[in-house]
Amino acid sequence: MKEKKSPASKIVSAIGVVLCVVFGLMLLFNLTIIVKGLINSSVPPSVFGITPLVVKSGSMSSDVQHSIYRSQLVDITDEQAAALKPGDVVYTVVGDYKVANRIMSVNAADTEDPFYLVERPAKDHIEVGDLIFSKKTDPADVKVGDVISFMENSSVVTHRVIGVNNENGQLSFATKGDANNAEDSDPVPADKLVGVYKARIPALGDFIYFLQKPLGMALFIGIPVLTFIIYDIIRRSRSAKKEDNKTEELEKELERLRALAKEQEAKQKGDSPKED
Repeated sequence: MKEKKSPASKIVSAIGVVLCVVFGLMLLFNLTIIVKGLINSSVPPSVFGITPLVVKSGSMSSDVQHSIYRSQLVDITDEQAAALKPGDVVYTVVGDYKVANRIMSVNAADTEDPFYLVERPAKDHIEVGDLIFSKKTDPADVKVGDVISFMENSSVVTHRVIGVNNENGQLSFATKGDANNAEDSDPVPADKLVGVYKARIPALGDFIYFLQKPLGMALFIGIPVLTFIIYDIIRRSRSAKKEDNKTEELEKELERLRALAKEQEAKQKGDSPKED
């Protein structure tokens, strides 16, 4: 009869299975990225059309403060401008893209062209150390305001599209980092497009980058998997030992019963009447 597992043993086994699946998927993901990167090092590797990227630059950060002037503001009257205070949102234009700016302070408000210290709290901002995901997209579907990842020499840059140009059938994009003071000097040809930014996981990029290195894979994938394998071997060994002990006990009990049966048989023969 098979021994029933205790609730604690079932929980430990379930946790072990979940960890194996999670670490196995992480290992498969990392190996896929590494192999694809080795096969074609000129473009970042992708999985199912999604390219994971580790952010190393703060060019799309929302924490950088900027100075703007009254003459740069759009969609605002002189009366409204005169009443601006910290916390108000004003708009400027970069290329064909309208930028939202939150005023942090008003400086020299009584001058002809006062300037303001502002932040640009874009909902799709990207910070250093983030892990971001860019989806492969038809260049014709890219529009002003999208954040795109593109190849610049041997590096991948992720900036916002502030203009779309289509001269003589040659599609290209004017781009700018939200935290940069000036737009990018060169337009991005359509064939350099990696994808359109879709999501980010804050602060996970550096960890993933470390995981792709041999030491990281050994520490966070190899060791947990190895630990579970060792645990499973020990668990199976203990289970086998218990089965062996039970078998030994059964054999001893069987020998005892056989001896008892022989003793009873001999006793019966000794008590039987003798013929004259």
